[in-house]
Amino acid sequence: MAVRGDEVASSIEAHVREAIERMVGEIRSSVEDVRTVVDSQLKAALQSVQADVNSISFLPHIQRTIGELEEGYKAAKPAAPAGGADASRVKRAIQAVETSKSQVDVLNALLEQCLQFGSRAALLILRGETFSGWKGVGFSAHGGNDEMVKRFNAAPGLIPELDRVLRNEQVVIWDGANLSTRLGVSPSQHGVLVPMVIKDKVAAAVYVDATAADAAKFDVASLELLVFTTGLLIDTLSIRRKIPSPSLSEGETAAAAPPPPPPAAPPPPRPAPPEPKEASSTVAISAAQMREMMAPPRTEFNVPSAEQFATSAVPAVKPAPPPPPPPPAAPPAHDERPSTQYVPPAGIRSGASHGAPQDDTSKKHDEARRFARLLVSEIKLYNESKVEQGRKNKDLYERLKEDIDRSRQMYDERIPDEVRKSSNYFYDELVRILADGDAGSLGL
Repeated sequence: MAVRGDEVASSIEAHVREAIERMVGEIRSSVEDVRTVVDSQLKAALQSVQADVNSISFLPHIQRTIGELEEGYKAAKPAAPAGGADASRVKRAIQAVETSKSQVDVLNALLEQCLQFGSRAALLILRGETFSGWKGVGFSAHGGNDEMVKRFNAAPGLIPELDRVLRNEQVVIWDGANLSTRLGVSPSQHGVLVPMVIKDKVAAAVYVDATAADAAKFDVASLELLVFTTGLLIDTLSIRRKIPSPSLSEGETAAAAPPPPPPAAPPPPRPAPPEPKEASSTVAISAAQMREMMAPPRTEFNVPSAEQFATSAVPAVKPAPPPPPPPPAAPPAHDERPSTQYVPPAGIRSGASHGAPQDDTSKKHDEARRFARLLVSEIKLYNESKVEQGRKNKDLYERLKEDIDRSRQMYDERIPDEVRKSSNYFYDELVRILADGDAGSLGL
């Protein structure tokens, strides 16, 4: 029985081993079949991908992307004026601003000249962190109202471009549509905000825009130069002596010079030979007059001439001339005022040194007038509405008492006593600028 059991066990083991080997063989065969199928599919997929890669060209995509970027850049940047900036136009604009005598006149001239480089212009004064409209030009001509600019106020956050001017202190260029619509006109196509710097800080911003019809004349560079120059002019208004500046003149020397000889013409008839001589003598006389004006003063300028000048300048108010006296030790008091208005030729100072005190006095009075004009102009600039109401109600001083008293104190501290004792230029400018010539409007 033991032998029989071993045989059965061996037989079972043999059958199990045979079954396992057969199963392993079938599995291996299946794996090989699967591997072959997978390899073929992977190879086919790789060939398909390679074909797709070979058929794709990235160059058109790159070129199209570059073109889109260029178009977007051109749309964001305002178009430059045709032919570039014209320096002569900028010079004429600066000349018009520079000849103004008061701060208000300078700013009015600035806005008018800005219209050469855009459709509409507005001056927005900075008070704290709020921009307020001072004046606008060109809005009435484009479907709006210039007076509406005076009612404009922009607190921080209302116009992002104004916030950038205040925060970054830089020129801002954009389409200007959001600001132009708030100023009561149709949206602009181009716009710029140029900060105006006075006394080393941003005091205002000049807004200029252009409609589609005026896009060709929109010139940011010229506007920046014009606003920059205006800020410097306002800064130096009280100390400038030469208005207009000789550096902005139109070349009057060439105009004053003798005319060039006329072009060749048929010779005059023989019986009338004096004609060429008369023409040449006229030219000679003009040249002699010029040399006389340019030359040092002649001997008669070396004697005291204040009395002679007063006699010729104001004959109606001078009393009957006395008998010819010897050279006076001091000129009469009533002759001093006309003599201060006389501008002698070059070199007269060395020949008549006694005129120097009169020139110094005249300079002090001129400086006092300019300083008073500047102080009163600033009062009017920052209080336009109060000035209008004060003129109507005849109470300018009551409405502007704090500003007037502070400016008067500045005037008294700067102007010498001898000038203030003999004049009252500050009051004169109050009447002329604030009261528009009506002293009763001051309410004093």
